[in-house]
Amino acid sequence: MTLPIEPTTASAPPAVHYRALSPLAVTSAVLAVLSIATALHWALAVIPLAGIVLGWVALKQMNKAPDEWTGVAAAQLGIVFSAAFMIFGFGWQYFAHATEAPFGYQPITYETLQPDPLKPTEPIPQTALDMQDRKVFIKGFMQPRRTQTGIKEFILCPTNGDCPFCIPNPKPTEQMRVILQGDLETNYTTHQVGVAGRFRVDLDDPSRIPYAIDADAIR
Repeated sequence: MTLPIEPTTASAPPAVHYRALSPLAVTSAVLAVLSIATALHWALAVIPLAGIVLGWVALKQMNKAPDEWTGVAAAQLGIVFSAAFMIFGFGWQYFAHATEAPFGYQPITYETLQPDPLKPTEPIPQTALDMQDRKVFIKGFMQPRRTQTGIKEFILCPTNGDCPFCIPNPKPTEQMRVILQGDLETNYTTHQVGVAGRFRVDLDDPSRIPYAIDADAIR
């Protein structure tokens, strides 16, 4: 006797729901790696800030639609490492800025020497006048000149005049006469240099450059 054979039905495999990797989370992680550049300049802090914001937005996106997006770990890493590298970069910049000036010299920048555009009657800002005869340290670039060696006096500018992104015609307040004191002398260089010495403001200087430094150290 032949027994009836019942047809067997194969069970269908469970449906796999695909979730896309959040591009915001990936971008946050990439920016976290690039955030190490904050150690090069304060302005580059925009990189870790963007990494933190995008990571936070990605987490909110995934919380609202967990069935559509994945990448929580990437977003969290992006936020954590962006914040960590930003703190490290600020710390490194502060340390470098605080230790590059010789002891007893006040670090200054060209930004503090520029007049207030809202006060056209004041050609020199009060911040510059307050530094009269103080020992300061400032970094800049030597203006191109014919003499290349044994230089005793030169003009210091905030940017290198040979680069395509520099100030083509610097204003008087964007220049500084550097007079090397004693036996101190230097050679021309296109690299940034640091100058330490006594700061002077003279609006009647024949060169029409109001700022000068009687330098006793150059780096």
